[in-house]
Amino acid sequence: MRYGIGAWGLAVAVAVFALASHADPLPAGYWHQPLAPQGTAPSSWSEQERSLKPEDCGLCHADKLAEWRTSLHAKAFSPGLVGQLLSLDVEEARSCMNCHAPLAEQMAAFEAARARGKGHVPWEQGLAAAGNSCGGCHVREHRRFGPSQRDSGQAGVGSPDAPHGGVIRSTDFEKSDFCAVCHQFPQDQAINGKPLENTVVEWRASPAAAEGKTCQSCHMPGRRHLWRGIHDPDMVRSGLTAEFIADSRRARFRLTSTGVGHAFPTYVTPKVVMAGVALDAAGRPVAGTMRRHVIQRRVEVVNGEWVERFDTRLSPGETAVLDMPWPAGGRVRFWLEVHPDDFYDHDVYDGLLAGLPGKSPAARLIAEADAQAGRNRFRLFETLVSRP
Repeated sequence: MRYGIGAWGLAVAVAVFALASHADPLPAGYWHQPLAPQGTAPSSWSEQERSLKPEDCGLCHADKLAEWRTSLHAKAFSPGLVGQLLSLDVEEARSCMNCHAPLAEQMAAFEAARARGKGHVPWEQGLAAAGNSCGGCHVREHRRFGPSQRDSGQAGVGSPDAPHGGVIRSTDFEKSDFCAVCHQFPQDQAINGKPLENTVVEWRASPAAAEGKTCQSCHMPGRRHLWRGIHDPDMVRSGLTAEFIADSRRARFRLTSTGVGHAFPTYVTPKVVMAGVALDAAGRPVAGTMRRHVIQRRVEVVNGEWVERFDTRLSPGETAVLDMPWPAGGRVRFWLEVHPDDFYDHDVYDGLLAGLPGKSPAARLIAEADAQAGRNRFRLFETLVSRP
């Protein structure tokens, strides 16, 4: 079987959500996957105007380039992904690249590198190495698309005398459905009734949607190209409220999803653990007293079929509780463990490494990704609670 969440792959070509109808909608088929090649740019354009390289976009949009470089979109063509692509055929690879490096020119660049036996080498991958970059969202047939003007809200076709023929502005860029093509899997890929990634559907049922907040409200504040999520401690902290309660009977850790506009966590890859341990008089953990509550959607492949083992994720407004009885020393330490890449770390990568030749380029890339997944773990809300 294939990994990268099994036979489907993590970034399958998904059914496109229809964008809402506006006076200024994006063209029909804007998100049809795979994206069509750009074709030939006008001969009068400069080399930079014709370019799809994010570095060339950054010549005029330096702030956006700097923000994007800090994001996971910029790292989407990662060692873990490439390590899997090397063993896939062209069609299977394309289904992953539809989201990780969506331009047709990126797919061609990677396949050309792979044909030379250099697909694993970043500087040989050409445009593919840029991952989910500017062109995947903003360029179709060499035309540039973007959101309505920040101050006036004006949308529509800009001046053709502007650089690269001007920008075509649409309010569709400000809608959550714009993100759906990669962040909402179709219902025909559901496990226990829920797609592996169900983020937009979760958002639509949330208080955030009712209040008019979109994906962009939280993940692109002020139109910044950051897309912070489960890998970012500050972003995770901002969406949760942790409370620590001490009474005569117990210590209690309450965790409430107060600022997350979808299930926490939304995808099957992370694991979040509420943890507590009793301390002795010297402040050392007491052996055998550790208690944990796992917040996760746990899925597995059993005999070739996907199975959901449990789903303990928090819906918006929902609370999880971890109680600890008082030890003799009267003190308990609580914390929250966040494992953003748990499914990859303990299922996907281990399975791949078991079947790959140890010194192959794919094995080296997967081992690198596995080590990085371990480094991505972090703790939040560590607190000492004492008996009153």
